[in-house]
Amino acid sequence: MNRIQENIGRLSRHTMVYGLGNILNRAITFLLLPLYTNVMSTAEYGVLNLIYPFLGLMNVAFLYGMDAAFMRFFIPEKDPEKRKAVFSTVYVSIVVTTITWTLLLFVFRSPLTDLLLNDDPAGNVFWLAFIILALDGLSFIPVLYYRSIQNAPRYVVIIFLEVTLNLSLNVLFVGFWHWGVKGVLLANIISSSFKLLLSLPAVLRNVDWSFSRGLWRALLSFGLPTVPAVLFVMVINLGDRFILEYFFNKEVVGIYSAGYKIGMIMALLVTAFRFAWHPFFLSIADQEDAPRTYARIMTLFVALMGFVFLLVALLAPAVLTLDINGKSIIPPDYAPGLKILPYILLAHIFQGIYVNLVVGMYIKKRTSLAPLFTGTGMVINLGTNFLLLGVFGWDFTAAGLAALLAYVFQTALLYVLSRRFYPVPYELGRLARTGIVILLLYLSPQVLLMDRLWISLFAVLAYFPLLMLTKVLSLSGARELAVRMASRGR
Repeated sequence: MNRIQENIGRLSRHTMVYGLGNILNRAITFLLLPLYTNVMSTAEYGVLNLIYPFLGLMNVAFLYGMDAAFMRFFIPEKDPEKRKAVFSTVYVSIVVTTITWTLLLFVFRSPLTDLLLNDDPAGNVFWLAFIILALDGLSFIPVLYYRSIQNAPRYVVIIFLEVTLNLSLNVLFVGFWHWGVKGVLLANIISSSFKLLLSLPAVLRNVDWSFSRGLWRALLSFGLPTVPAVLFVMVINLGDRFILEYFFNKEVVGIYSAGYKIGMIMALLVTAFRFAWHPFFLSIADQEDAPRTYARIMTLFVALMGFVFLLVALLAPAVLTLDINGKSIIPPDYAPGLKILPYILLAHIFQGIYVNLVVGMYIKKRTSLAPLFTGTGMVINLGTNFLLLGVFGWDFTAAGLAALLAYVFQTALLYVLSRRFYPVPYELGRLARTGIVILLLYLSPQVLLMDRLWISLFAVLAYFPLLMLTKVLSLSGARELAVRMASRGR
């Protein structure tokens, strides 16, 4: 097996390990969905899905690009003392700004609550969200440290314990004590405190509270340009809740969010890949065959995500709405939200392709271009939403289509421009054949006049054989890669 296959095997192992951590982290979204949808009204669940997008947007301000800068400066550095200097400078900066942001949020608590929630009763506990932001801000870099040094076991243990605690407290506070939004926020505060406690060894090992101004300026010059880009992505991912609340009401937000949460299965896998991808592609950037490795990984990524798309888009709606003793994962009040599922799944596939394409920006330190790409996506997202909802009077499916179009266009723009400063020989023929296979199999239940569930199952099972028939994948290569992954460590 050549070095490209060896590198792909290493990335696959890391993706599976970090994927486990990410699955644990995001599993709470799916495990708690039946609880929320069966206990909360669509309006109360809609409120919850206005608070958490706010947290996501504010997280960008709390980190202000230091997460990306930390990885870019810490991972390639080989000198242990210089690594400690990077960690200490980043963490001291984060501590100071986290305290500042948290105080500002409390000062402007009333207008923020009125703007976000109007006169909803949940406004009385909205301040709990500020504590969550502070705790997550203080624990983010220490947890990121374990990813950066590829200490996957420690990372997974921290996430597993945090998720277990959060899940247990949600069942108690929301399921048994019926505390609603307050219970969700309190469970998050306690579990985030526990995560911070578990990550403290990384702080104690690396922080001497020294602060290098020169290094800090270099970190900012790399990290700050990523802030608008990340913020634009957050608007694409989360802003539609606020738009739907503006055009409709909190009930529609709740229904839409339930369907969106199922589509987040794809986002979960993309995030798992991204967690392993960034340290990986930076670590092999100086290898002569790195571009060919990146190209092959792109093909494998799209092929695997295509299978997940067919599996979820074709089979999940029937499973999720299955009535068992009067209960279902997605109750009838929330079931219309499943209409957006294919849009959200495809949107996150293109998000994953975008993640694959960022190698040139990071390696060539062209992160200043990132806002151009994600800003284009944000403009398309907002424009499509307001056009379809405000002018043509569409229902909430417009928001799902807007998310898909945003990622398609920003990914296409990144591909065109990044070729100029870091060309990668992507396997366009194989990618095109993969797309055609996915499209034909997805449409097969709609065009064949037979039992839809059985045709859907057949389409899922036929996917990989068709990829091998069209020479997108090689059976021998897949077998060899699997053996290497199982038999070798890092």
